[in-house]
Formats: sequence, C-alpha cells, structure tokens
Amino acid sequence: MRQTPSFPATPNDHQSTARSLRIGSLEVTLEPAPEGTLVVRLLGREIRSKQAAELAYRLTDAALSCRGRMTVAMEGVSTVSAEWAQAVEDLSRRCEVMGGALVVKGVEACRGLAPAPVRAA
Repeated sequence: MRQTPSFPATPNDHQSTARSLRIGSLEVTLEPAPEGTLVVRLLGREIRSKQAAELAYRLTDAALSCRGRMTVAMEGVSTVSAEWAQAVEDLSRRCEVMGGALVVKGVEACRGLAPAPVRAA
C-alpha cells in the first residue's frame, strides 16, 4: 500500500497549512503567510468566465479568514475573462471594507485585464 507523507503542522510551518484545489484547468493554492496575509497562487494559462465565477466565490469566502489581507499571484496566467477582471475589482473593494488590501502580482502579463483599482506588485 502506498502511503502519502504527512507533515506535522507547527505554528511556524506555513507550508503545512496550504490548501490546494482545482477549478477547471486552473490550479489554486491558498497559503497563509506569517503576518496574517493569505497568499493565493493561480497556476494556469487562462481564467475563463466559469472559472472566474467559482474563483471569485472561493476568494471572497477566503478573504474573511484573513480580514481582507490577500495577495494573488497569477503565475503563468496570460489571458483572463472580463468576468475575472470584474471579480478582481469587487474583491479589492471587499478587502478594503474589511480593513485590508488586495495585491495582485503578475497582472501586467495578462491580456484582457484592464487596469483595476488594485495594487500591482
């Protein structure tokens, strides 16, 4: 029988608390950072309309756990739908209302994402 390695969860081991999910062809990793920020890594080539709706729902829910302090790293994403552009705008506003901020990394490499009121890093 094949066993998967288990990693002990310690207060300083933030990798052990990372959660992964797949939305269509997009791989999503939610990773708590030491200072209370949630780092969301999106790995895939594009974010389509259906994926955008599911991702927006999940990230809005996740924003509650980090009080609106969230970083989204769009690794390898080159094309996004208008729905994802709108979702980023909405999520940014929600994060601000919660007292945090949304930082989006890798946005400059995407086609279809107009400049939005988010901090690009």
